[in-house]
Amino acid sequence: MPSLPVRPLEKPLKLSFISRLLALPALLLTLTTQGAPVYVQAGPGSFNHAALDLLAARNHMDYQRFYSGTPAHTYTSAAQAQTWAFSALANSTIEGQLVPAIVDAMRSYQVTELSAAVHMPIEMCVFGLNKTGKITHAASHPAALKQIARWLSAHQLQAKPVPKGTNEAARLLAADQFDQNTVAVGSCALKAVYPELTLRETGIQDNADNHTLFGLMKMEKRPQPISEDEARSALAHVVDQANVLINTRTDSAKALFSHINQRLAQMQPVALFKAQKHRPIEDLSREAVVLSKALEQAQQQCLDTGSVKAFFQAQMDAAKAIQYRYRAQWLSEGVPNQEADLTQLRNTLNQLGAAILQTLTTHLAQHGNLTTELKPVFLAALNTDNLTVQDKQRLYQALQSVRRVENCQATD
Repeated sequence: MPSLPVRPLEKPLKLSFISRLLALPALLLTLTTQGAPVYVQAGPGSFNHAALDLLAARNHMDYQRFYSGTPAHTYTSAAQAQTWAFSALANSTIEGQLVPAIVDAMRSYQVTELSAAVHMPIEMCVFGLNKTGKITHAASHPAALKQIARWLSAHQLQAKPVPKGTNEAARLLAADQFDQNTVAVGSCALKAVYPELTLRETGIQDNADNHTLFGLMKMEKRPQPISEDEARSALAHVVDQANVLINTRTDSAKALFSHINQRLAQMQPVALFKAQKHRPIEDLSREAVVLSKALEQAQQQCLDTGSVKAFFQAQMDAAKAIQYRYRAQWLSEGVPNQEADLTQLRNTLNQLGAAILQTLTTHLAQHGNLTTELKPVFLAALNTDNLTVQDKQRLYQALQSVRRVENCQATD
């Protein structure tokens, strides 16, 4: 089966996440008045909503969104309008991973173009009309209910499938269409859409490593419906293509993260040299030189200098923290009797700093902004000793804020 074509979308209007959420009281709504139209499976506050937000953040764009309920209705609407559809494709905890409702919709519709894919961790949250009342039923999308089987069993609850989606389950609960003993299960973002509901519990999914794969696609109605097995095969092919996009982006990010980790790993010999020469850890004049070089290169490569400055400052702060921890460690253990060449170290640090900016530039150009999707990869990639989780969190927060400058011509 041939690969699906991939092409970028035009850049539309950008709106804030919360303002979009609060402006969406109905199931079928437009989030923006400009930009690329996208028919989105389910409704506002759903996992599809959150996944498309990740894609919007990645590309620094937003889409004119039409929330369309079921996959079948989403694909029908997108095909008729000759525009984009955004839906779930597969989930890591569903048997066979393929979403049954998507398989069913694929019997009548085929993907003609795959523009982007999002691989998003799923956290299931429980909403009720009160905080502590007895519950007997849990309402959600059938695929979501399959991901909380153990929780349902442990609480001896009856599942109440809502094919239109997790958002619809929350909407019905908020509209008093369910009794007081029913809860809705879905994305935690539903709280912003239905503030009258009470968040009772979070993280109830059976598998802590629960991920869903989403795709942004062009759809076309098939001349004749195909069998379920054929639809399953067609969807599996789309999933394979989506995973290629995900893996390519992840590999690009890993190369960047590796350079960052290598630079931080040089802090042990830097701390050793300073300890042996009785020099202070903090060297503000040297930091100024590093920042100046980084900003010069950033400007040449069309990176926003303000965001690059914040990231390099976070790197230097983490580097100093590592050095201080080594110095504290050596107070009791003694300073290692090893040679450290500061000139060579600085050459290595300069090379790694340049490599970080180059790989960052390439990643942003080819794969868009760094988003929360890649944060677990970043945290795992940084394994330098004496680097804390808090250090990593701050580093990634600064890193994912780095942006390219639009309408800029890079120079050598």
